[in-house]
Amino acid sequence: MNDDPTSVQRIIHQHVHDVRNSINNLDLQAVLLEDLGTDPEVAATLKEMRAEFTQLEAAMKALQFKFTELEQSKPAADDLTPLKEPQIVPLGGSGIRPKPPNPSRDAVERDSITATETVLIIDDQAQNLQLIGTVLTLAGYEVMRASSGEAALALLAASTPDLILLDMLMPGMNGIEVCSKIKENACWADIPIIFLSAADDKNLIVEALECGAVDYVTKPFNQAELLSRVRTQLALRRAREELRDLSEDKDELLGLLTHDLGNDLAGLHLNAVVLEKQLDTLPALCAPLVVNIVRSTEAVTTFVREFLTNQSAERILVLAEPLDIRAILQAAVERHAIVAAAKRITVLVKLPRHPVLAHADREGLPRVLDNLLSNAIKFSPNDSSVTLTADFGPLEWTHFSVCDAGPGFTAEDQEKMFRRYGRLSARPTAGEHSTGLGLSIVKRLVEAMKGRITVENKAGTGACITVALPAA
Repeated sequence: MNDDPTSVQRIIHQHVHDVRNSINNLDLQAVLLEDLGTDPEVAATLKEMRAEFTQLEAAMKALQFKFTELEQSKPAADDLTPLKEPQIVPLGGSGIRPKPPNPSRDAVERDSITATETVLIIDDQAQNLQLIGTVLTLAGYEVMRASSGEAALALLAASTPDLILLDMLMPGMNGIEVCSKIKENACWADIPIIFLSAADDKNLIVEALECGAVDYVTKPFNQAELLSRVRTQLALRRAREELRDLSEDKDELLGLLTHDLGNDLAGLHLNAVVLEKQLDTLPALCAPLVVNIVRSTEAVTTFVREFLTNQSAERILVLAEPLDIRAILQAAVERHAIVAAAKRITVLVKLPRHPVLAHADREGLPRVLDNLLSNAIKFSPNDSSVTLTADFGPLEWTHFSVCDAGPGFTAEDQEKMFRRYGRLSARPTAGEHSTGLGLSIVKRLVEAMKGRITVENKAGTGACITVALPAA
């Protein structure tokens, strides 16, 4: 199931808006606490919390603005409407002649050219180089010409064009060989290549596209249609570059947010804990405000942490190495012991005596376990149990499972459980905060580690999620 980008973007905006509201609400309650009168120690804690609120609000405002800016910078749908998949059909009309006519300027449109782009023409026929080059020059493009594959590779070493028009049948290196050489070079691999040839063999066309070409135009060709093909591929190239730039901007932004928000949230959570410990020293009217501040702080912290984890999961560099799943499972249980104890949930760990080695990422695997175990505890009722198991098999796999005593998944839940921000029918049993990001993060990380995930559903009596990873 693929996420609907528009829906996800809308949900992100809503979540960021909600977090900003929560921060402003927390700040207001801190002001009310100060007005009600507190001892100096509590007053100092509140002052630190309000400073954290100010920094967090500024960071979230920047995040909301940046997402709006990135969304507005994306190519509009209307801009890409004419960029349809090319049709592989012979083009009718006037063709290339031994004595080519001079193309009319009236037949050439220059409106769509917004900047000078360069097209390399590779053809062993001088008249073809002349005619095509003139058409492109009148359309506003810079033109490079090469009469052989060897000459083209030499030109590419000195200057990189935005698009290549390549003849199929040439002496020496043919078009397929030239295309393969170009695609093997990382510096040239992204240059779109359009084959332009008299050969109309369907097998040859398929071979050309499979070796990396984006389109294939047969001679004789129509000048207007050839220009349309060129414009389409150059527009697609610009769109890809624009999206890549947007992605880099997003990664840079999230890197800054991960650092800045991480520090702010750590300080905010620490102050909330200190404030809760001072609850007995506060006036009775203050108690509900303190409890609400602590719970809201935890909700804000949880959302921002999971949001940043979800974004970083998109670009995680997985470094698979042999890891003993048993040790990572035990560490995850220790991290969640306090939360489980608060709900009187028993975490049962059933592991073999022998090592259970899997090829996995040292950072990614703990994230997977943290999300699965956190969900299991969150959706299990008080005085129940959560069971963790691990072992070898089947065949070349190792696996581990997290089973809970929650409500399980409905049929509708199973359709959307791995989507980002997919809210399920079940609700946390103790009012915990849920973002709908946990399982999507798990799926993305497991797939990045070449693993697979399965769900055994027991509606009304719990669910068991199993992750299989390549055995080491």
